[in-house]
Order: sequence, then structure tokens, then C-alpha cells
Amino acid sequence: MSSHNSGTSPAAVDYCRLWDEQHARSAAQKEKMGEGRGAFWSDQGVVDRFVQNVIAGDPSRMEKQIAEMQIPPGSSVLDIGAGPGTLAVPLSRAGCSVTTVEPSEPMGIAMERYRRMMHAPPIREIRKCWEDVTPEEAGVHDVVVASRSLIMGDIRNSLLKMDAAAKKSVHLYWFLTPPSASGGNEELWPILHGEPYCSEANADILWNCLCQLGIYANIFVETKDKSQHYSSFSEMQEDYYNRMSVAEEWQKHIVDAFLLDRAVREESGYVIPGVSRTAHIWWEK
Repeated sequence: MSSHNSGTSPAAVDYCRLWDEQHARSAAQKEKMGEGRGAFWSDQGVVDRFVQNVIAGDPSRMEKQIAEMQIPPGSSVLDIGAGPGTLAVPLSRAGCSVTTVEPSEPMGIAMERYRRMMHAPPIREIRKCWEDVTPEEAGVHDVVVASRSLIMGDIRNSLLKMDAAAKKSVHLYWFLTPPSASGGNEELWPILHGEPYCSEANADILWNCLCQLGIYANIFVETKDKSQHYSSFSEMQEDYYNRMSVAEEWQKHIVDAFLLDRAVREESGYVIPGVSRTAHIWWEK
């Protein structure tokens, strides 16, 4: 069972500062490449591909994730970084009153389309980044969820605001091994851009941030398939050129060689195999 203290215990390492510094490096690299705050997830092609993977994916994975959070029907849920409603829509269908925080307009449009397709009840939306949401806007809910959406700075206040918004429990899902590792970012980025790839801080830092804030959370680690699926080789090229900020022909040749080496041809298209270790971190109030 987790425990929760209101004070902040002294720590030999300032994990919140470590998180914020790594986030700042990652954000600065994205900004330099023209992918400022939220630009990647506001790209319509990226959103369409993400939604396609959600709809075509294994529904039992989402059902399992919702079941392990043990959220009873009738609960009010705040879903931070909801994307196209991956969790919000099934939770709404299951009888929960759902509020989402999602800054991307294309993601919001996709969620509404997904909600209608699944005949789910209406979902309240807050079109902002979590850092910009006031406690009054967020409100107080039975459960707060942030699933693979912790690309945020000022982690100390971000986490404390999540804790304050929850009456019963908070559930965070984040990566122990970044998905970019299996996607080739760490391997390709230095060759393409002459500098190391700056990923976000991992779940071990996140858990230590919570301890630093006096929140002693439960943690469960799971190895998951993070293979990327594409309907055609050209779709795969477009995605990698976009994610790797590729503009020059010589860069495209490097990416193409990587894809030819790594991609697996399937009946439905192409797959870049990959796995990631994901942590479910949660605490009860």
C-alpha cells in the first residue's frame, strides 16, 4: 500500500530538477528542429496514423489497462494528455464521467470522431497543456490518469496539481525504456544531426520525484510490444523523415537504409519491431 505525506523530505539528489533539466534539453532540441511545443502531435498526418493504430489495435490492451486501475462505473475521471481518447472513450462508455486535458486540436477532433463511432457519452474537454491548467479548471475527480503523456516541465507542481485533483487515486503510465530507443532515434539522430538524441526522463526518475514530494507510490513494470505498423513503405518514410527532422537528400538516404534493414514486410504493410518497458505508477489518497 502506498503512503502519502504532505511535506517534502530532504533528498541527496533533486530528482525534480533532474526531470526538468532533461525535459528542457529535449524541448530545446525539438524547438531547434522546428517542432516547438506540441507541434508534432498537432500534425494531421501524425494524428491520423496514431488514431489508426488505436482503432486497429488490440482492444483487450485498453480493457486490461482500465481493469488494473479498478475504476468503478460512475466515477469521475480526469484524463491528462488524452490524445484521441484512447482511454477516455472506453472509460466514458463504461459509465464514467470523463474530463480530458489535451492541447492538440487535431487530437480533440479525432477523439470526438472516435467517441461518436463508439457511441460513447459526451466528454468534457480542456484544450490546454497540463502545466497551463489552473486547479479551478481541472476540478476535483475521483481518479486522475496520465497515460504516456508526461512530456511536461515543472514536474514538481505538475505532480502536486495531479494529486490535488484526485479524491481517490492517481495513475501514471510512463516509460522505463523510451519508445524512441526501439524506433531508432538514439541510433539515427547523431548521424543525421551531429548531436545525441535528447529523450525525456524515464519512469525511475518520475518515481523518485514522487518520493521527493512525500508521495510513496506503488509501481508495476511491464514489457510491451512497441512495434510500429505502416500500410506502405512511403508512409513509413514520411513518418521517419518527420520524426527525425530530415530535410536533406543525404539524410533521407541514411533513413531509407535504416528502414530497409529494420522493416519487416507483412501482408498488411510494414512493421518496425520494437519493445518497451512501461511503468504503471499509482497511489491512493
